[in-house]
Amino acid sequence: MDRAAMLEVAFSASAMAVALLDVSNRPIMVNPTFEQQLGPLFKLQHMALNDATADDKANADIAQALKRARENGTTERVRDSNMLTVAGPAGFPLPRHFDWSLRLGKDGIVVASASAVSEADEQQRERDAELLDFFQNAPIAMHWLSGTGEIMWANNTELRVLGYTAEEYIGQPVMKFCPDEEELVLEIFKQLGSGNTIKDVPVRFRAKDGRIVPLLIDSNVNYTKAGDFNHTRCFIRDDTGRRIREARKDARLSEAVRTHKLFDAFVSRTLHLIRTPCHILAQDLEDAQESLARGDALTPQGEIEPSCAKSMDNARRMVDRINQMTVDFFEARKVEEGAEFLMSMAEHDLVMICKDAVVEAQDLCKPGVHVSLEFEEGGHLLRTDEAALRRVLHHLLRNAAHATSAGSIKVHVSHLAQAVQVRVSDTGCGLDPNDKYTFARYRQPPPSELEASGMSEDVVQRSRVKLEADLSLSSGNEGIGIGLSLCYALVAALGGELRYESRPRDTSFWFSLPRAESEAGPSQPAFTIEAFQVLASKGEAEADIVTRHRNKHSRLSMEAPSIAATSTVPTLPTSESDSGSWNEAAHPSKVARAGIFESGRAPHVLAVDDSPLCRKALSTMLTKLGCTFDLAEDGVEAVEKLRAGMEDTRMSYDIVLMDIRMPNMDGHQATRIARDELHCTQVPIVAVSAEAVVDTTGFTAIQPKPITAKVLKHVLRVHCSSLIAND
Repeated sequence: MDRAAMLEVAFSASAMAVALLDVSNRPIMVNPTFEQQLGPLFKLQHMALNDATADDKANADIAQALKRARENGTTERVRDSNMLTVAGPAGFPLPRHFDWSLRLGKDGIVVASASAVSEADEQQRERDAELLDFFQNAPIAMHWLSGTGEIMWANNTELRVLGYTAEEYIGQPVMKFCPDEEELVLEIFKQLGSGNTIKDVPVRFRAKDGRIVPLLIDSNVNYTKAGDFNHTRCFIRDDTGRRIREARKDARLSEAVRTHKLFDAFVSRTLHLIRTPCHILAQDLEDAQESLARGDALTPQGEIEPSCAKSMDNARRMVDRINQMTVDFFEARKVEEGAEFLMSMAEHDLVMICKDAVVEAQDLCKPGVHVSLEFEEGGHLLRTDEAALRRVLHHLLRNAAHATSAGSIKVHVSHLAQAVQVRVSDTGCGLDPNDKYTFARYRQPPPSELEASGMSEDVVQRSRVKLEADLSLSSGNEGIGIGLSLCYALVAALGGELRYESRPRDTSFWFSLPRAESEAGPSQPAFTIEAFQVLASKGEAEADIVTRHRNKHSRLSMEAPSIAATSTVPTLPTSESDSGSWNEAAHPSKVARAGIFESGRAPHVLAVDDSPLCRKALSTMLTKLGCTFDLAEDGVEAVEKLRAGMEDTRMSYDIVLMDIRMPNMDGHQATRIARDELHCTQVPIVAVSAEAVVDTTGFTAIQPKPITAKVLKHVLRVHCSSLIAND
């Protein structure tokens, strides 16, 4: 029997249903088993094999398998295809399940072989399919690893999480997908190989699109009957949500810690700024007490002796300042809590309010800075709350004085149709014009507001670092940091809105308050007047003007020009000039009353303090003791003056009084430079500090604040003993 005859016999006798399909996948020959199980050829020869199915899934599965078999020349298998059979006696179409094997033969002929699936097999397959679906589409990712680390199987959930197809993922070494975690993966295999179960082990997988996906793995090992490592059972959970929650929790904790530190810094700064005027108050009261004890508090005419009157006036101003800071703090807290100001509105003279404000501001300015008032033509009356308006001007001008090292500060009043506008301008360092939190300096926006603002994390971090620096005791800022936020609330309560614009050497804050034309009063001509001219206009004598501003941070004209003129302000000698020393000899009676230094030789002192109030108090006491002295407002200036003194013995110092907390350079660093770099080892450097604990390195001694005249006298006795006459 030849080969063809043998194949025909085998074809006819096969227990499997066999059909030969043409290039259109239609049957052209079937064996008897095919006719018995699926139907005779004449009923099926006009349709493709996949069209003889009972549902769309079977149709698609067979069509795709036929396509692959023809394109790749491979044998394709399709399980559990639901076919429509027409083989019964009546030829009625009935569904029945078959497993197909499809193989490409010669001349484009496909050999299709089918095995009928029994009812028991169908039931088992349904159960298997249900179990397979349970694993494939479970809400948790799963995979098996071989003992050598290849991925043997992965469910659809894992493929979906990582974005790979089964062909791209299954069969690959797991290390390919977590290249940065090699050490961790090896440790996981070590633990599993020892019979341990791992749980919640964090590992990072690389997704198809390049993302790093944080995952948590639970796993144990399946062993063969012989006890050998068969494969792992790994359950994987996306760890992104947990990490986000932990990151948010850490961020909230970090923010709480930072807020607590900022609050501590704010309270420390507030107490520090309150403590300074308290020290000055104690010194002034001591001076007044000594005058009373000596019996020279009154002149022969029964008036208060000028120096005693000055001490009492200064004490009153210190009490006012302490009271103002505590009121500001209390009211700022109330505003943050949503409270509203109750305004007491009445008619007031706006010119007088502004004049008083510029006079007060001049006393706060640095040398060379002058304050002026420009009032445009118009009425001078305004219905407002006088106390609130004065507080706004006080804070704005105080900030301007602090920010302006040279140039001028100006209050400009203009008249609008239904309002009056007040503008405070200065030539200082300026503010960030894009800082939307200028009027809430010490309130950080919530995280949601930061995200909505589009600010980068770097910008946010720089903002926070700046905030912390602003609150530090060495920042150089003279306020407690709530003035602008309080001003904003006060202006709003007065019916206006506080706004600003800023660039270097040109910063302006302004607000407009409502005023009807009928309320403005008679129109006045425009004028420009400077602070000292305001004093002159009140009838103070030239000497009184100079005396009033003596030892202030200002330079005043020795001539009182007419009110309408604007003059250039020449320089007067001051106790705090940036260059030179205070070498004016003390009155002989004062030196004699001090009675502690040899005639013609009193200590030359360098007093270093960032507080203008403290520098003023020290200069007053040193002058009474007959000392010559220089003043420095920070460590940088102190080092320069010490260096000059080392180079020229005529300018050398007998003692240094060094504050600790200062901007630019603190007392510790300045003392370290003086000792180590300038080799200033013979000059006593006494730390003058209000802090309870101070690092004593480099200092000759520590003197707690307040340092009264009596205490200062004792310090000079102890540390300048070679200059002191024997009593």
